[in-house]
Amino acid sequence: MSEGTWSGAVAGCTAGDTGAPGRDNALRLVNLYRWLAGLPPVGHDAGLNAKAQQCALMMHAEGMLSHDPDVMWACYTAEGAQAAMNSNISATPGVVAVDLYMVDPGNATTFGHRRWILSRSLGPIGLGSTSVNSCMWVIGGQAGAGAEWTAWPPPGIVPLAAIHVPEVPWADVDETGWTIQSDEIDVGAAQVTIRENGVEKPVKLTTLQGGFGSSSAIAMTPQGWVSEAGKTYTVQVDGVPQPFSYEVQVVACP
Repeated sequence: MSEGTWSGAVAGCTAGDTGAPGRDNALRLVNLYRWLAGLPPVGHDAGLNAKAQQCALMMHAEGMLSHDPDVMWACYTAEGAQAAMNSNISATPGVVAVDLYMVDPGNATTFGHRRWILSRSLGPIGLGSTSVNSCMWVIGGQAGAGAEWTAWPPPGIVPLAAIHVPEVPWADVDETGWTIQSDEIDVGAAQVTIRENGVEKPVKLTTLQGGFGSSSAIAMTPQGWVSEAGKTYTVQVDGVPQPFSYEVQVVACP
């Protein structure tokens, strides 16, 4: 989780670079989440990294987050603004931002940060970070591999720490919501039930906006219960051409 040491400075608008091993750690964490979800790894691109670094500097210098920064912003550059429009942006350095994007608090109608990280079209990405802010270029990827749908938490064995993330103590996936996204089937109007040991667990269903890394998505927010290690949750998805189900096996990792 080391962020490295930022080599730039707001004084003089020097973007610098995120120090090793910060960028490698952020990419490693992105690919860990993708691996858990059954998706292939992505790489990063030097040109996109440089633009994302300009983006992070702008957010740091202005003390604000925006996907459409004004030309009057401190340390404004066209490259940084371009990155802002194409990136997940965070008021945290780049490594912890990946965890924050996966929890995705405050985005109940889109889950756009999570969906981009779990997108079949992701990659290569750009990673830029200061000691305070970070930008992850996610739009315009050239990939396309993966199953016809992707869930978070995903099918199979899932560490409890990927749901109740220690680096994001003020929110967790049970509070923000579980999600299913797809480019192949319309899951937005699906009927989804979650059961544990045959007992239905109440959830609030929310159809998510299109785009944001997938053409269709739905959120299932637990109501009055939380994920527990040692339990298996069966997710049944109906109201789609071919109904499907999967099991989430939550484990506590040492």
